[in-house]
Amino acid sequence: MAAAQLENLVRIGQLRREAPVVDELAGLKRSAESRLADATRPDLSFASRFDLAYNAAHALALHCLRRAGYRSTRLTVFRRWPTRRVWSRRSGAYW
Repeated sequence: MAAAQLENLVRIGQLRREAPVVDELAGLKRSAESRLADATRPDLSFASRFDLAYNAAHALALHCLRRAGYRSTRLTVFRRWPTRRVWSRRSGAYW
């Protein structure tokens, strides 16, 4: 998402500007990596794995927004996530 689009979201109250905090960014990344790893465990139910993957995706999306200097709600984080496919080296697939 372009900076102008993000600033428009600030203007209409969907996002607010807030300086990124290094410890918060590290925590979001750790959380996403841990949840994503657990989401691949076959001994967990599908619902549990889905929940873990969903929350990992949210943590990564929030990490990106926070790193860019913005804060948002959960809904806005996902609504503003780019709609392009990304190659995952870890899984060897597009998502």
